[in-house]
Amino acid sequence: MSKSHSADPVATGSMDTSTRLIVGFSSIGHTFTHLFTIVYATAVLYLPGVFGLPYGELLGLSSVGLILYGVAALPAGWLGDRWSQVGMMVVFFIGIGAGSIVTGVAQNTSQLFIGLSCIGLFASIYHPVGIAWLIAGAKRQGMTLGINGVFGSAGTAIGPVFVGVMIDWVSWRAAFILPGALSVLTGFALAYFWKHGLIADAKSDRAPQAAPQRGAIIRVFFILSLTMTCSGFVYAGLTNTMPKVFELGLGSLTDGGYTQIGFYVSAVLGFAALGSVLGGWLADRYSTRGIYIAFWSLSVAPVFFMVSTTGTTLLAMALIAMVAITAFGAAENMLVARYTPFKWRSLAYGAKFVLALGVGGLTVHLAGTLYDYTGSFELLYALFSLSGILAVMCALMLPRSGARSRGPEPAQEPAQA
Repeated sequence: MSKSHSADPVATGSMDTSTRLIVGFSSIGHTFTHLFTIVYATAVLYLPGVFGLPYGELLGLSSVGLILYGVAALPAGWLGDRWSQVGMMVVFFIGIGAGSIVTGVAQNTSQLFIGLSCIGLFASIYHPVGIAWLIAGAKRQGMTLGINGVFGSAGTAIGPVFVGVMIDWVSWRAAFILPGALSVLTGFALAYFWKHGLIADAKSDRAPQAAPQRGAIIRVFFILSLTMTCSGFVYAGLTNTMPKVFELGLGSLTDGGYTQIGFYVSAVLGFAALGSVLGGWLADRYSTRGIYIAFWSLSVAPVFFMVSTTGTTLLAMALIAMVAITAFGAAENMLVARYTPFKWRSLAYGAKFVLALGVGGLTVHLAGTLYDYTGSFELLYALFSLSGILAVMCALMLPRSGARSRGPEPAQEPAQA
């Protein structure tokens, strides 16, 4: 496939066809990433009756895939920098769709494990490559990331209720096969646009910032390594155990059907998407460090109290926690971009998501083991709260910076072919 283009389309001042396609495919990719990595968390509530194994053991089948979701982000980011961002996104769409189809047709737990592992492996491509591809063309990085975050949250929100409807009215297998086929088709569409020169890799930032000092880069790297590990631990744990927490704590609000459980999970995660826009809007106008600290702090208490509450109080705690966790995402990605040279941007995001997502697989394995042994998630959610406190303490050591400029966009030189 050809990558030869006369100019970098995302470096121009206008919203041209290539830029719109980049925004569109990046947004769709974010939705698919979070959809495919959350579908199993709800489907597994039904699968003990299919495969004759306990919930915790079946939940654990997704742990390797979730580890790969993070660990494989580093080589995926390297390939995005060295080969092609668009090419890697084509691989992402086709690969994750194929993995989902394999999961949907699985006849035993070995095949289920292979499908789930493939989903995690190919899902690892999106965040290091798709986010770097998108942010390079953003005039307002915070708001662009915030809106893109809405699409990711939409995937997380759609997943549980979609699975519930499929289980109750069609088949659990359809929950994997149908979106898998759609993702494969999207990959072929992207390949078509790439081959015909209608979409390209980003070669420079549309809104560049002053280069940071070397000492600040090293300092931020170590601090964000800790906070992003905490972020991955908490986010993966919440999204993968929330269906079970709601099944246990919302008895008075449901009739035991999977559609209703999925609806409540989807409602919380859907409303939490508003936090992404809010966090992005604030990060464009105020200190990214301050926004990061504030929303991390807001998440600690509601996470702790989730497993000790029921009914509408449980829903409120879950909503506040997820809004806060979603809201600091734009600030975190902007901090990574600010302290990373452009040519290493995808690799830097890969390193970030090795930490933020790779720990997720260990979290899910821990969650399943703890639940099978104790019958609750009380200890797990206490660990989530402690992780939030640790993240706040680390974030306080980030370099201080003033509010972001709201002035005109700096002039851009035309990109070289």
